[in-house]
Amino acid sequence: MEKTVKRIFIGGDHVSIQLKEAIVAFLKKQGIEVMDMGTFSGDVVVDYNVYAQKVAKAVAESKNDKGIVLCGSGIGASIAANKVKGARAALCHNVFTAHLARAHNDANVLAMGAWVVSLEQMPEIVTEWLNTPFEGGRHIARVRMLDRFMSDDSNMVNPDFDPNVFQYAVALSTQETFFSPVLYAGNIEEGFASLHKSGFHNVELSMRYADDLSYEQLRTLTDKYSLHVTAIATGQGCLHDHLCLSAIDPDLRSAAVKRLEEIINLAHQLDSAVILGGVRGKFSGSKAEQSLQHSNLLESIRICCEHAETQGVSLLLEAINRYEINCINTAAQAIDFIEEVGSSNNLKILLDTFHMNIEEVDLHATLRMVGEHLGYLHIADSNRQAPGQGHINLKSVLRTLFDIGYRGVISAEILPLPDDTSAVQQTADFLKACGVFM
Repeated sequence: MEKTVKRIFIGGDHVSIQLKEAIVAFLKKQGIEVMDMGTFSGDVVVDYNVYAQKVAKAVAESKNDKGIVLCGSGIGASIAANKVKGARAALCHNVFTAHLARAHNDANVLAMGAWVVSLEQMPEIVTEWLNTPFEGGRHIARVRMLDRFMSDDSNMVNPDFDPNVFQYAVALSTQETFFSPVLYAGNIEEGFASLHKSGFHNVELSMRYADDLSYEQLRTLTDKYSLHVTAIATGQGCLHDHLCLSAIDPDLRSAAVKRLEEIINLAHQLDSAVILGGVRGKFSGSKAEQSLQHSNLLESIRICCEHAETQGVSLLLEAINRYEINCINTAAQAIDFIEEVGSSNNLKILLDTFHMNIEEVDLHATLRMVGEHLGYLHIADSNRQAPGQGHINLKSVLRTLFDIGYRGVISAEILPLPDDTSAVQQTADFLKACGVFM
């Protein structure tokens, strides 16, 4: 094996588990240190992008380490890895391509397809890729040109960036709730007054029932404090009352849809969107039961989309991290689900920087990938507190949103820490520091 290789990073999706485990065992027999970056189960569907980019980033940050990325065909994993500056991933299905990947392209990441490369072929391909040195010479300039194709976003400055093109809101709850990251739960008028005082012009509401507050009561508050309701979050119905869109019990599912339709009707009056986040519920039970829950969720959302379309209301499908829910955790999964839903034009994606920090390899790349599918953004720092209280570079997130042409709502869905009023003011202070006129 090539003496300069210190260790191998390896990662793949659920369909490549068997091939990955075989490669790990093979490399360890050769005395090579292996860093397995997942996934570790073939029973849970995951995105190859996540693991390919984890490997590519680890390789790019090291000097002599190399990586192996896997998926069904190897194509997606190689594309994802090549999005990382400093990684040169080559898709190889035989010894010949493995040899040229190293000799001519100095590939530091090997991509293979579990549906293409057999367990018997794998040792020869991996060995050839590891043993073959880069020839250099006429290939040096070409490899350097490959590296120049990848720009470093952290050094890019958009002189036209204007954070005032977005609409800024803060999420409040009309009632007391188990759901923590909302402010002034049960003290709704105090919350409206606080937002108005801090310079906000918009508010997001988390509601259990459509009649938590009547339309007349809400209109009185919005007029008094000059606030527009940008969206209504609906997860409390599932959290408190078990009315979830994926429920196996048809009566519970029907009640969940009915409650959502009532909230959609209210949203129509308020000129607001409706958020479909925790209301979808968690999948549980056997594989057959979870498959049924997936089908139920699809059908429920189709019904809600049809009703929302008659009301001129946009629905927002939120990607939520795996520790809170076990379906639609990533942006890519949200896109796939919307495609399953079908022809609805009023179903968009809601991304949340707190959830993205857990689930996505690169926040900026994810925002660019979602592009025109993005309909709303929740902003919260890494600790789910107000922007600026954690370690996410949220100002750079605003720049990326501007660059991709997003011009919608950015709403702070945050914990009431150290208290509600301080959380609102911290959010306002962060936005002012970014150049927002409050």
